[in-house]
Amino acid sequence: MIKRLHKSVDVYIDMVNRFLKNISPEWMWKSGHYSGSSLRIGIPRMFYYYIYPNLWETFFGELGMEPVVSGPSTKKKVENASRISETEHCLPNKLFDAHLAELVGKVDMVFVPRVLSTIKDHLSCPKFGPLPDAARADIARGTEVLSIDIDETRRPLSSTLLLLGKKLNIKKSNTLPAIKSAFSAMESANKKMVMLNKKKGKTRFLLIGHPYIIHDNFIAGPILSKLESMGVEVELISFADDTPATSYILWGTANKIYHKLNTLSSEDYDGVIQITVFNCGCDSMMIDTYRQLVKDKNVPYMYLMVDEHLAQSGIDTRVEAFIDSLRWRK
Repeated sequence: MIKRLHKSVDVYIDMVNRFLKNISPEWMWKSGHYSGSSLRIGIPRMFYYYIYPNLWETFFGELGMEPVVSGPSTKKKVENASRISETEHCLPNKLFDAHLAELVGKVDMVFVPRVLSTIKDHLSCPKFGPLPDAARADIARGTEVLSIDIDETRRPLSSTLLLLGKKLNIKKSNTLPAIKSAFSAMESANKKMVMLNKKKGKTRFLLIGHPYIIHDNFIAGPILSKLESMGVEVELISFADDTPATSYILWGTANKIYHKLNTLSSEDYDGVIQITVFNCGCDSMMIDTYRQLVKDKNVPYMYLMVDEHLAQSGIDTRVEAFIDSLRWRK
């Protein structure tokens, strides 16, 4: 069953690649269009930024360019996102548009890869595929968009970075050390992103969600702050290991969450908190599965849905009620 599903993923990705190549201008997919030195390259702090933390700014910096990462998400940026982005987008997609808008006009080009697969034989969120086309057509029109296909089902990330260096007219001898440095920086960043607010002997919770949700300043920041103020130890789910677990779930990050919950022990955590966002199609399909997995492990579970209209008081009330109910149970 799993093999048949993996074949269907290959067929789907091949179809998407052929379609995009047919409709895209030649300069978007042939190398040699860009000249690489002394460029200011904008990197939106959303979506793929958190899937590959510190990778892109290190890679471009090692190539002699100036990476410019947009600032953290704020209430003001969320308000701008609501004005300029599509109404039906999920909050991270709206925030991506706002982060992109912050960079336009301040850099030589913006980097928006087409992320099709981040784990071999698995698919990324469908929102990732059209990002470079949407950027060129709307928010970033008038600004050059640097893009490359990230498809780890077909090609490892190191090979993709090598192609990106070639597209920027960088010699292979210079690109290879940049790749090594970028991977080292990403490994270090992943280690730092796993544990926050560690306090031995305190109530311990696992926080799950897509990496661009649980590490975003606006979406998860208030929740983490509230948990810290209540003396709770929080472990953030790690996505550092790119070895897929065997399951029927072919969304990359959802597979990681599923595997983590499937191997959960009630001795490890006092509870699990999931942060999701309004209009997330992947989470709407998976949330009942996650809830049942945690229930089978006899671990308390709560999910928090965040959108641009949620007030801090609402988050505080739900978090306080959940934590206090578990403490009373003890």
